[in-house]
Amino acid sequence: MRIKCRKNAVFTAPKSKFAFYFLSLTWGAPKAITGALAALALRLTGHRTVKYGPAWCFELPGIDWGLELGLFFIAPEGGDERIKAHELGHGIQNIYFGIFTPLVVSLPSAIRFRYRRIRKRKGRPCKSGYDEIWFERSATESGMEYMRTRIGKKEQ
Repeated sequence: MRIKCRKNAVFTAPKSKFAFYFLSLTWGAPKAITGALAALALRLTGHRTVKYGPAWCFELPGIDWGLELGLFFIAPEGGDERIKAHELGHGIQNIYFGIFTPLVVSLPSAIRFRYRRIRKRKGRPCKSGYDEIWFERSATESGMEYMRTRIGKKEQ
């Protein structure tokens, strides 16, 4: 049995960066605090950030995954835009789900990611695509929509 959720999986970021930061630092504080500590550690080890929408991205060499940490996220070096947009989407989810994000999105996402990695390593195909589950599809679509609407307007 397949459970259907809202048809439009896009969560819209506030038009104001102030509102995004305010919500991230209050309602979404658990992820923002974790992200700030991780960002400090990454900066102390010589990693640089790249601004990506309202968030900051650490591009790390040798990885093919991403990790969202509130206002910060980690992505592969070289600019895989889909992964960056996806992680930004998780940051947008954080301002909606706030203190519940770790339980509603982050933990299930991490478990699912690890499960898929283990299956792949054992040579077993995954039964569904990465974005087949609501919280991953929502992150991808929300991040892509943000980049399409906000960044596209600045380029015109």
